[in-house]
Parts: sequence; structure tokens; C-alpha cells
Amino acid sequence: MSTTFASAARAESQDPTSQEIDEFRRHLKTLAPVQRRILSVLLPQLIALEEAGERDRALDVIEEVKLILWEGRLTRH
Repeated sequence: MSTTFASAARAESQDPTSQEIDEFRRHLKTLAPVQRRILSVLLPQLIALEEAGERDRALDVIEEVKLILWEGRLTRH
């Protein structure tokens, strides 16, 4: 995560807690490799959009991430 994004997140009290990070990592491990690879591309794009102030496009990426995570739940046994 870049310093600018982290600073902005802290300023808005949205800095993830260690529990949230641990939860994210636990759920990430449950995804199939394809979903993890896709997320590894989308998350940096999300940070870049947030830094550029492109909120609408960032929200689109968030929706895409949600779909990928949901798909991972449905395809994992």
C-alpha cells in the first residue's frame, strides 16, 4: 500500500486493524488460484484510482472484487 493511500485512510479513520487484515488473509487463502491472481491485479488498480481521486471507478473495481470473492465461495468445495 502506498504512503499516500495509507495516510489518507488513517486521516479518515479507515486504516484496517490487524484483525481485519488477518480476516482478509484467511479468506484470501480459501480462494482458488485464479481468483487470487485476478485480485492481485485489481487491488493495485483500486489503490491507484483512490489516489487519483477517481471514486466512481474505484467503486467499480470494488464491485468487481466482490464478484470475484463471491465466485470463489461458490466454486470452492
